Amino acid sequence: MSSLLLPMLVGLSLAGEPTMPSTSPSLDLVMPGAKPNMDDSYLCSSFDVTKLSQATDPQSELHVTGFVPKADAHKAHHMLLYSCDEPNEKPGAVYDCLHHSMCRGGQSIMFAWAKNAPPTTLPPGVSFNINPAQRKYLVLQIHYAHPLQEEDNTGLSLTYQVDPTTYTAGILLMVKGGLTIPPNTPVVHGDVNCRLPSDTPLNMFAFRTHAHSLSPVITGYVYNEEGHKYREIARGSPQWPQAFYPMKKVQTVSPGEILTARCTYNSTGVNHVTNIGSTAGDEMCNLYIMFFTKPGKVADYLMCANEQEGPAISRGLPSDSDKPPAAMPELEAHAMDSSVKTGSKEINYADLFKEEQQQSTTKKKGGLEEATIRTAYFNLTMPGVTPTRQDDYLCTGISMSNLEPVRRLWAVEFSALSTGNQAHHMIVSKCKNPVKTVEGGTWDCRHHAMCRDSSKIMFAWAKHAAPTELPGDVGFKLEKDDYLVLQVHYVNPLLTPDHSGIRMRFVDNSPKYTAGMYLLLRRQLAIPPDTTGIHGDVNCQAKIRSPIHVFAYRTHAHTLGSVITGYRYSPQTQDWRLLAKGNPNWPQAFYPMQTTMTVNPGEILAARCTYNTTGHHTPTKIGATGGDEMCNLYLMFYTLSTQDDFLVCVDEQNPGLTSQLPPGNDLPLPPNPALEHKAAGQEASLVSAGQEASLVSYSNGLPVGDTVPSPAKKGESSVKKRPGVDNGSVKKKPGVEPIYAGPRDSKALPGSDLSVVPNWPNKETEDRLGQLSGVAIDIYGNAIIFHRGDRTWNGMTFKGDDTYGLEKDKPIPQDTVLTVNATGHTVNSWGKNMFFLPHMITVDKKNNIWLTDVALHQVFKFPPYGGDHVPLIVLGERFVPGSDDKHYCKPTAVAVSEDTNSFYVSDGYCNSRIIKYGVTVQPTGEHDVKKLFEWGKGSGPFTVKKGPNSFNIPHGLALAEDRSEICVADRENGRVQCFSLDGDFTRSIQPQEFGSRIFSVAYTSANGGQLHAVSGPEFSLNPWGKKPTGYIVSMESGELSGSWNVPGGLQNPHDVAVSADGSIVYVVELNPFKVWKLTNGAPQSAPLPPLPDTVLSTHGQPAHNLAIEQLVPANMNSSVVLAAAISVPLTLLVALCLAWRRCRKKGKGTMPGTTSKSKYKDWNVGDILGRNKDGFKQVNTDERDGMLDDDSESEVEEFSIPANHA
Repeated sequence: MSSLLLPMLVGLSLAGEPTMPSTSPSLDLVMPGAKPNMDDSYLCSSFDVTKLSQATDPQSELHVTGFVPKADAHKAHHMLLYSCDEPNEKPGAVYDCLHHSMCRGGQSIMFAWAKNAPPTTLPPGVSFNINPAQRKYLVLQIHYAHPLQEEDNTGLSLTYQVDPTTYTAGILLMVKGGLTIPPNTPVVHGDVNCRLPSDTPLNMFAFRTHAHSLSPVITGYVYNEEGHKYREIARGSPQWPQAFYPMKKVQTVSPGEILTARCTYNSTGVNHVTNIGSTAGDEMCNLYIMFFTKPGKVADYLMCANEQEGPAISRGLPSDSDKPPAAMPELEAHAMDSSVKTGSKEINYADLFKEEQQQSTTKKKGGLEEATIRTAYFNLTMPGVTPTRQDDYLCTGISMSNLEPVRRLWAVEFSALSTGNQAHHMIVSKCKNPVKTVEGGTWDCRHHAMCRDSSKIMFAWAKHAAPTELPGDVGFKLEKDDYLVLQVHYVNPLLTPDHSGIRMRFVDNSPKYTAGMYLLLRRQLAIPPDTTGIHGDVNCQAKIRSPIHVFAYRTHAHTLGSVITGYRYSPQTQDWRLLAKGNPNWPQAFYPMQTTMTVNPGEILAARCTYNTTGHHTPTKIGATGGDEMCNLYLMFYTLSTQDDFLVCVDEQNPGLTSQLPPGNDLPLPPNPALEHKAAGQEASLVSAGQEASLVSYSNGLPVGDTVPSPAKKGESSVKKRPGVDNGSVKKKPGVEPIYAGPRDSKALPGSDLSVVPNWPNKETEDRLGQLSGVAIDIYGNAIIFHRGDRTWNGMTFKGDDTYGLEKDKPIPQDTVLTVNATGHTVNSWGKNMFFLPHMITVDKKNNIWLTDVALHQVFKFPPYGGDHVPLIVLGERFVPGSDDKHYCKPTAVAVSEDTNSFYVSDGYCNSRIIKYGVTVQPTGEHDVKKLFEWGKGSGPFTVKKGPNSFNIPHGLALAEDRSEICVADRENGRVQCFSLDGDFTRSIQPQEFGSRIFSVAYTSANGGQLHAVSGPEFSLNPWGKKPTGYIVSMESGELSGSWNVPGGLQNPHDVAVSADGSIVYVVELNPFKVWKLTNGAPQSAPLPPLPDTVLSTHGQPAHNLAIEQLVPANMNSSVVLAAAISVPLTLLVALCLAWRRCRKKGKGTMPGTTSKSKYKDWNVGDILGRNKDGFKQVNTDERDGMLDDDSESEVEEFSIPANHA
């Protein structure tokens, strides 16, 4: 530690002493008599570089080589220097830059000073560039903690030269926002991390820490995932003079590496909560890093906010990351009093690390070179075996050298060539020494092993599971000396030869990440008869070289297994996180996780298998037959370590941890008849050419490379031919052709002129907000926010029949509807004790407020600002879900016409429909509501293609009346569907830049008509996964015209609103509880609202639960039903039975027939079997972090140590 401190002591000088000798010209920036009159004043003044430059040509580019502060901490709390396109005020003026912006247009930080820091000279050949032709203004910002009696002339001098330097300097700011520091707590961490925000290496040479009085240390590291290594680059006390201290040597950080910072706080003796904020009584968490590069390679100001790469990076920080540096009383004293001597005069990097500087700048530029990726398919199948006994396990294998004699290959996709009625389960493993090496040979692998050496599972299938495609740049590595071994478990003998197997897709281009499997299994367990809640537990420490990123899971047990859960436990934070929760009686696919979960070396993995033997009168044990049980949890992951591709965790290494598992670990998931019937084989079909099952994909909308012609000449192969090998590098099977894919499109998103308004809303408003679900803009330009107070949507919120699962007599006790003005102040609030789980909000042209509540299953209309809190319209029956004309099932949004005489409701989570209503207001104030028509159908569990009118949670609505269109955010289909005002499909908007989930849409007629759409988090977050983003779509062309985001990136956006002139956008997030305001700087056109401090009185009469009259359309279409009846009578019969059972059980839903009053809704099997599921991809039907829904059925053996010798 002391060696790191030595260079920090190079030249600390006294502010106010004679400045460092220099013959260089300078730009002298002096506050022109600032006089702060209140605590925590932020005052700014601007300077025109062309007026201060001493160069012969005032337009000459200047190269700043040093900074000489003329300041004292008794007056100035801190000082920041910005370059600016255009200042907010002309040079010579002093202006408030806390409540107003510093600059109009672009700005970037050039230098920072606090706590009597000394002058600084940059290394030779390094400078900050000022080009007056591009940006000619500098702005000096000074934070005055207290008022001053006299005018202040604090300043900063910049030494410069006209001759260009070899390298250009820049600042990278790492900053934490939204941290709460509890009182009297000795250690609190604020963590920041991000991938290097540059596509070229940065040479870092100095750092500066900034926090207030509670922080004893801020540290910085560069993290390399391969090997899980952290290298320290910064450690300093914010209580020292806040200078840019030199690093021990130049730290070259390459693209792809991760920067991480930790601010540590000690609030002992502080008896109140402290937050990150702008006042001296708040705290801050800033680490400034100074770097240099070749000119023109990167911007001179970069930013990294919050934990962009997730908390796993922070959890893995070294144990001394919060250890303060050795005490330096003279530095701390000098930080408070400039008269205290430290014996040094400046910080000068001239004599430090010259050799390292030269070496670090000769490195080759980072980045990936594009290459053509060759891909082909191979069917690994049984060669016509005929199992002769029950519970037969047969294996076959093939050498990779027979497929590809030269190159390595990577497996990236798997699909079954079988049905669950023939093969009970299948496993594909790789090994070096299978029991038989002859191609086409088979062997008994129940009583004998699959391999003579260790086998590594790559894929497992059972119960009609869907195909699986790995994320982009992830693959299972296969060497030339590897063998692929297929194991098939046949429960019963077969009369005819079987060719079940697995179809695999290979690529020959090395992906960045190695795919792997972590298998958690229980070897022995006695399961007593007629007993509920029997547990089989597994846990172990993850002995891995690099972090693994778990993106999918698969559960396996037999008929008695009711639920299997998996967890990650961090010994450092003592935190349990759910990894997986699944029903082993569903199709045993690898289900995508909602969020990729990182497991660091040394953390604990745990699994619990729960069994229910009610009605089973004999003891059961874990074993290999259909009458035995099993306890397996497969975790599929990717990692940088090529050696950690198959890991096994057996039984309980630490039985004491089992008692600490979180509550709910053995609660079964709600029934899902669709998946249970799928698992039972009622929808099974053989995968063959032209008949593909729907892929379970983890690529999250990543663009697929365009198909390009083979690079080989006509008639030639790109590899040497072998017997049985045709064109392509992989053995060709009948009907399977190699495919050559080009490089992916890496085009960046187009930007926009929208930027976040800082410090909006104010702290008082922000402190009132819970989970934010809706936002709208009223006729005066105020933001109307709908939030959930003390409620969140979690796994207990709803029961399996979609009824509200919590206490129905306890509405949210806080005001849930807030009106927030342009300055961020709350001017009106209401809604306490009225709602249970708010969803979205709409304000019509008469300022009436429309709301949806998914717990109540109702839609409301209220007068402006809530009136006397009596709704004008209530639609739906309180707490009763349904799908008929008088009920909703978790309605999501409302859109209202400009004349307010009609409106649309998206009945989204269960019913997947849009309903249009007409409304007439009587002279008495009563509202007559009539249903006009509805359209839409669900994406059922057997849906492969996303057709028009098919929704997978219609989540948000945007009405573009000037274009005669209503647009729907089709959430889980990742698109926006637009329809005429009569419900006729007009177009689908899904640019390739969209994420896979679109949560909300808003329309503005400005700029020719624009649609703002906001995407939510992806189900699996790999390094290339698309982050939540705001998109701007041209309604004229349907193409993406811009995008926007917030500092640190949106995390869980839920709703968006845009002003009529397109100048202001609001977006709300579920977690963190955050509302953002973005603006392009244009003035608001809305008039000032005549808002009272108290609630306005209502106009109109109290509402009643109104009966809704439905208009009968003339064009009811029953062709789907008739076609199904003619072509598949058996399927129809099964579906009718299921529908009758479902309707009788749930008491909701109607069987459509020739008298149906639905305008467009055709009946299909998907509607009956659970329309809110899309194939077997995990579909999150709410905003919680829960896993898949579940239920039970039956099964037999799959993997055990005796059977597979792994």
